Amino acid sequence: MYGSWTKLLPTNAWPRWAIVPVLAFVALATDRAYLNDFWHHLARGREIVQDGKLLDHDVFTFTVPGRAFQDVNWLSQVVYFKLFQWGGLDLVRAVNAALVAISLGWLVLLCRRKSGSLGIAAAVGIFTFFGLWQVLTIRPQTFSLLLFVLVYDLLDRAESRPALLLLIPLLVGLWANLHGAFPAGIMLVGCFLLAAAWQAWRVGQSLFCRPVLRLGACLAGSALATLGNPYGWRIYQYVGLTSNTAAARRIDEWVPPSLDLWIGRAFLVSLLVTFALFAINWYKHGRRPSARELILFGCFLPLACGSVRMVAWWLLICAPIMAVKIADRLSEMRSRPADKPAWDAAAAFAVLVLFVAFSMPGLAAWNPLLKIRQSTTRTEDVLERVHARMADHIPAGRIFSRFEWGEYLAWSFAPAHKIFMDGRIEIYPDEVWNAYASVTRGLPEWQAILDQYGVTALVLDSDYHARTGLLPRVEESGAWQRVFESGPSVLYVRRPGL
Repeated sequence: MYGSWTKLLPTNAWPRWAIVPVLAFVALATDRAYLNDFWHHLARGREIVQDGKLLDHDVFTFTVPGRAFQDVNWLSQVVYFKLFQWGGLDLVRAVNAALVAISLGWLVLLCRRKSGSLGIAAAVGIFTFFGLWQVLTIRPQTFSLLLFVLVYDLLDRAESRPALLLLIPLLVGLWANLHGAFPAGIMLVGCFLLAAAWQAWRVGQSLFCRPVLRLGACLAGSALATLGNPYGWRIYQYVGLTSNTAAARRIDEWVPPSLDLWIGRAFLVSLLVTFALFAINWYKHGRRPSARELILFGCFLPLACGSVRMVAWWLLICAPIMAVKIADRLSEMRSRPADKPAWDAAAAFAVLVLFVAFSMPGLAAWNPLLKIRQSTTRTEDVLERVHARMADHIPAGRIFSRFEWGEYLAWSFAPAHKIFMDGRIEIYPDEVWNAYASVTRGLPEWQAILDQYGVTALVLDSDYHARTGLLPRVEESGAWQRVFESGPSVLYVRRPGL
């Protein structure tokens, strides 16, 4: 009887399969850091759901009111707002964490299939998670990460099951309505097509052979599928405008990765490890990089060198390649004996399940990890206290705040209060951007700019704006009265008649 029950226990493979998705889920589900990019997406989702139509013009600011823009993230914003309606921020956070966990779990599956080693796949998955950690938060890019891995996996599987290519245009078409990174999927298909064409040419086959034609049809179908969005082909103009504008204005995620950032260090390590593995395999075994590997590197490496945001795609395409090269060096790990049910595996798997369970909405109060991470006051709570006090002084008005706080103010303070600027970089002309920078740095014209726009309240960060120079200017000015302070936030209102 005891032996029959033992056969039902998890094997050692269970916790190895689970470690990466559980790590990702628990880390994100218990994260209470300020959500820089989330709140304006939620605000736009609210407008779309309540009005029953796309929001393609600005309704949140007083600097560019009514300015037209393309909301390429509209579907993800609707999903976020509906989740928020059903279960608040806790549900949104849990679903977002689950999507990231699925993405990385699927990546481990791909690495396992390519390398033949679950241990190597899990190790590479853990490295990829920590490499991505700095860009993982609640925002539409989460959908892009999942869809990128799915397309990557389908392209790889389609070598033996070509019918799977039919799914890729459907995924890319959905992607074009969820997030503006959908060109990464088209680039991925293009890389596989170029590799297939090179291989056909190398062995003397026609470029019109079946593998090349199938991938060519997949690429054409994917490109056409992206036009199934509210803006048609003009969506490509928006993607180019956003990336170019953000890079020109030196937004953190659009500058080249540096060693000051965790993701920059991960990028450097991935480069060193990947190219070292290539060199060793070439020197020891005479195995040159494949055409596909070189084309993937040639496509995604320059992008990663130019922008922190693009490092994510580099890490994802590198993961299966690294797993294969490591397995080539540790070939004995391919022939591990079959795992057997064991009590220690059952205990380890049970602990992982408990971590997930206590990270879910409703049980988080008993999660010791969450209690540790909640030891600091959330920025959103601080800003909400400012909002409550502002209603006593200015029921409606125009607010200047730090750039990152504009996201939450657009969500919570609307529609009575309008903001100077939020995270939609592409909709602000240079004169507005320069005016914002001048006020933030407390330059001589700061007060004249606030007067020009009729700003009635300032929500300043006592640390950040002290360093930029604005806070001492406001304190010295007789035009502003400090009326409330909570945490790092300080509320000033314009004195009557000034």
